[in-house]
This record gives sequence, C-alpha cells and structure tokens, in this order.
Amino acid sequence: MNNVIAIIVTHNPEIRRFEHVVKAVSNQVSKVIIVDNNSINRAFIESLCNNVGNCELIKLKFNAGIAYALKVGIYYAIEKYSPEWLLFLDDDAILHTNALNKVFNIIKNLKPTIYRKIGAVLLGYAPGDCSIKGIVYGRFSGTLIKANIAVKSCCREEFFLDHADFDRIRELGFLTLIINCKLVDQELGQMRYIKVLSNIFHGPLDYEPPWRYYYIVRNGTKLLMERRMDFRTYIDQLIYWGIRTLFADGVKSFLKSLIWV
Repeated sequence: MNNVIAIIVTHNPEIRRFEHVVKAVSNQVSKVIIVDNNSINRAFIESLCNNVGNCELIKLKFNAGIAYALKVGIYYAIEKYSPEWLLFLDDDAILHTNALNKVFNIIKNLKPTIYRKIGAVLLGYAPGDCSIKGIVYGRFSGTLIKANIAVKSCCREEFFLDHADFDRIRELGFLTLIINCKLVDQELGQMRYIKVLSNIFHGPLDYEPPWRYYYIVRNGTKLLMERRMDFRTYIDQLIYWGIRTLFADGVKSFLKSLIWV
C-alpha cells in the first residue's frame, strides 16, 4: 500500500501486544509513524521501531493526548511523504492480515461518484458480512482517512481523547463509512470484574476509569451543545460507561466525573 501511512499514538503500551500491533500494520502500509506521548517504556518503543524497516518515531515531551499526537503525525507524514491515505491506530489495535487490501477492494468497487466523496472509512471490529454503510460517530483508532481531509478535519486538541471528529468530515461534504466485519482487534475500554454488574452479566465487563469517563462526559456534552451529537447517542454513552464507573468506583468518583465546566 504505497499510498497509505499508518500513524500510531502510544502511551505506555503493553509490550507484547504492541509488538503485534506494529508487525501487523508494517506489512500493509508504506510507512509506520509512531507518535509517542512520553511513555515510560519509550526505550522499548524506539528499539521496536528501529527493528522495523519502514518505521519512524516522533518523541513528544509530555502526554499531549490522542488528538494532538495525531495532528503532529498527520503534518509530519504529509510534509515528508505526501500519502493519499492515513490509517489511525491506537497502541493496542492489531490489524488483521490483508485488512487494507480488503478495504480497498470494497471501496473501489463503489460507484466512482461515491468513491470520490469518501472522507474516512472505519474498519470494523466485530463479525459481519463486510457490507459498507454510513456512520455518524466513530473512533480515531482503526480509521482510514484521506490525507487531505485529515489536515482539514483533525483534530480537536482540547478534547485530549474520545470522539473522532467525523462531524467535521461530513461538514466538509465528504462521506464517513464503516465496513461491517472484523478487520481490527481492539478492546473498548479495559476488562474488569465489577461488583453486582459482573454477577448480573456473568463475567468481566468493558470499563473506563473515572478520569476517562470525565472526557466522555465533557466532550460528548460539548458536541451535544454544538448540535454535532444527537441526544439519544449522548444519553446512551453516558449510561453505558456511567453505570460501570458508579459500581466500580463509587458515587463520589462518579459525580466528580460529571463536573467538567
């Protein structure tokens, strides 16, 4: 994929999994650019990158968050290599074998008028029939985005993380799509045993710590106020993650997560 550059944002990645992340993607793109948010295991990241023939590492001096780090990676990639497409990945997102070939085979079989309007394609992370459809809200990780669109739409640095700015892509007049099959392995949140809830659902559940729920609440509220997120989606995500925070960390931590102004 000579026209695709992967940008991976790292912050204290789990070593074994990150090795798989880099190995899986390096075979499918022309270049891997790692933007590191001041990880404590940066020496390992640098060593791993040096052992991959098409990898470069950008070292940030502090944890600037996903949005800022992606922005740094985007401008670096475009200025140095002029790619047509960028692939955003988190440091725990493992790309399936031939995933990008499958993506391009699908989107290039679309009508030319539709293909030209594509701004971003989200790679699916659940089993499906690989059909393609429109999507309003997505995530940064696993997003294949036109490089010229990424410059114009990414990223809201004040958000730090959470809520890919698909609204900006659509506001520019481009399509945001998702391919409905498992093309990337990535967990949503952490898996944790939560008292009461895990007894009800018979096992560990996806969980985000209170500091992360704070960003979900704050950023979602901003998007709602800007009319970039519908009320149902806003409420659904607050309930989904909020109940987990409430039972795992208690009322005090849950209420502090709601105070963001």
